[in-house]
Amino acid sequence: MLDTHAPNLTDTIRVLVHNSDKRHYRVAAAAPGVKGRRQRLLKNRQIREKRTFQAMFAFGLLLGGLELFIVLHYL
Repeated sequence: MLDTHAPNLTDTIRVLVHNSDKRHYRVAAAAPGVKGRRQRLLKNRQIREKRTFQAMFAFGLLLGGLELFIVLHYL
């Protein structure tokens, strides 16, 4: 149905996503102090992702434990 209204919609979406990906991973021109800052940003991002994973894992364990308690309680 969308093809009748916009025949190039899928191509347009593909181009937009590709451009968005390129813009997201674009690296600024390397100045003398930029490399250390970029590594620090990467390290900060990795730490943030690790903490997010740990928080989600802990929440999942808590939720799983609660569910197991409820199921075993009603047996």
